[in-house]
Amino acid sequence: MERAVVWLKESLVYRLMRSCRTIWENSLTRRMLMGLGAVVSHSRTARWLSRYFHRRFRPKQIYACRLLRSLHASLLPFRLKAADVIRESLVWRMASGSRFLRMLSRRLIPASVFFVFIDELGRSFFGASLFGVWDEVYLLACVAFLVISGIMGRAGMPETSTPLDIPLFFLIAVSFYLYLNHSPYPHVGFEGMRGTVQFIFWYYVFSRYLDSDRKANRMTCGLIWAGGILGIHGILQYIAGVETPSNWVDAAEGTRAIRVFSVVGSPNILGSLMVLFIPIALAWSLRERTNRYRRVFCLVMLAAMGICLILTLSRGAWLGMAVALLVFCLAWNPGWLAAALPAGAVVLLIPSVYSRISYLLSPRYIMSSLTGGRLLRYKTGWEMFMANFWTGVGQGHFGGAVAMNHRDLFPNTFYMDSYWLKTAVEMGMAGLIAWFIVLSALFVWSVRAIRTTLDPDRRLVIIGGFAGMMGILVHNLFENVFEVPYMVVYFWMVAAIVFYQYDRGQFRVIKRYNLPL
Repeated sequence: MERAVVWLKESLVYRLMRSCRTIWENSLTRRMLMGLGAVVSHSRTARWLSRYFHRRFRPKQIYACRLLRSLHASLLPFRLKAADVIRESLVWRMASGSRFLRMLSRRLIPASVFFVFIDELGRSFFGASLFGVWDEVYLLACVAFLVISGIMGRAGMPETSTPLDIPLFFLIAVSFYLYLNHSPYPHVGFEGMRGTVQFIFWYYVFSRYLDSDRKANRMTCGLIWAGGILGIHGILQYIAGVETPSNWVDAAEGTRAIRVFSVVGSPNILGSLMVLFIPIALAWSLRERTNRYRRVFCLVMLAAMGICLILTLSRGAWLGMAVALLVFCLAWNPGWLAAALPAGAVVLLIPSVYSRISYLLSPRYIMSSLTGGRLLRYKTGWEMFMANFWTGVGQGHFGGAVAMNHRDLFPNTFYMDSYWLKTAVEMGMAGLIAWFIVLSALFVWSVRAIRTTLDPDRRLVIIGGFAGMMGILVHNLFENVFEVPYMVVYFWMVAAIVFYQYDRGQFRVIKRYNLPL
């Protein structure tokens, strides 16, 4: 180990980084920025923002949360009767205490960390027609498990309130209203609404399931496992020289590079998964409670995911990763930016990366994109949004997978390649406002969690999850990321983990009723 340290300190890269650090520490630019920062930090605006982002979540002060708690208490007699009925049933007597039931209670919801493998491999082996409803069945099974666990548990059902509960319910209500009143084809509108509402329910499942550090740690490690497996598989695809469809690279780009996709089938979505998982793996490797072997495991998975992200050649995912790392550094240690920027410059020197970025900035890309690419789609989508400003053309009616599955009704539809613009076209300003409220609550309360959480290990996990989510939201500007079911499931899973880590005691109040077992 000592030889490795000596070798590293004598290497050209290390000496170059030390020289860059010395130049930066003695530069006029740094002194100017530090002076400007001192002025800003003592301003009234900075003091107001500091107070604003140090507020804590207090469910007892929210009327909807108090109403939910009173409803929960009023259902106690029903719960007692339901517990007696279930306890006396033949199925419960046969299953109670069985190894299968214990395994189900430990693995049912945590198995969702491998959602991408179950979904993609299941559809490949059994076909979409036979395996298409598995995610609905799985969601119902998880909800039923939580309900029965709450009824039959030794303690009362936990009254969990999180900062996203009401904003997400508002988004569901807006989506349902638009479906009822602004769906030219109701069956298509129902599919579009389901694509939004169904996967939001996963947030409620995860936030109610996470009631102990053991569960949260198990799901976080599961995410790192899933990301690492995808990353290693992507690297193996590159080594094997897997064939890349010609339409994955613009013909005007002039190159035919390999773009890895693992089991996902899309390099852009694989890149998006890496954007979400990499900050979490980085945070987990930096935790003080992570032992040596797990830290090595996290670093190996982190390296595999980073290499895989580069090999996807997804420019939108690269931008999302840059934003995620910027957020991570600013939240944890802004000094890391001095090393992150040169590292990013080194990545740009990779020929395939440089080719993709330089082509994006060239006049050829602009001409190609205006004639049949993203810019033309964005222009068409913006015109449709302005023509249907308030309520949109109807959920599922344009720009996404639902509309593409009904080409007989919408022959001129296409993938919008921007989830937020697609949402604007389908749901209008009403849908955008609802999403803005949700994302604003997510951003504000995540920042408050970072600012007010004292435990450094919990704070690291919050920062990693928040950084990954911000990267996904940016990637959604250039890709229909939330059109992919497991991407939405993973996003809300990470959100639930973030809010669990945020001083979990203030969200969860468990009333014990001393029920008979």
